[in-house]
Amino acid sequence: MDNWLKTDDKLVAKNSLLDYIKYMNAPETHQYGYGIYLLGSFKTGGHAGADNLSLWWYNRNLRMFRNIQDITESPDDRILVIAGNGHAAIFRQLFEASPEYEFVEFDSL
Repeated sequence: MDNWLKTDDKLVAKNSLLDYIKYMNAPETHQYGYGIYLLGSFKTGGHAGADNLSLWWYNRNLRMFRNIQDITESPDDRILVIAGNGHAAIFRQLFEASPEYEFVEFDSL
């Protein structure tokens, strides 16, 4: 994890903002960022880490997704979601699974 964070810091300094945002929104980066949540405090106290992640963090993502559903007025709406990258992998799963939305990769814009 520390190596990934150090590499990420170097990428910020060496790339344009657009290239960095493309990197941060790549499927592989989302997957790795999600995996980070399965380390550290997730592994403490028996199931306490899993309970905290599922009851608080995942719930927060579901609530934000529900807010997006509330503002959607028609199937033709285009919605740009700007959130911390820790939310991105969950949003990706939710949008890809939802029959209401078409997930569009940032890199394709």
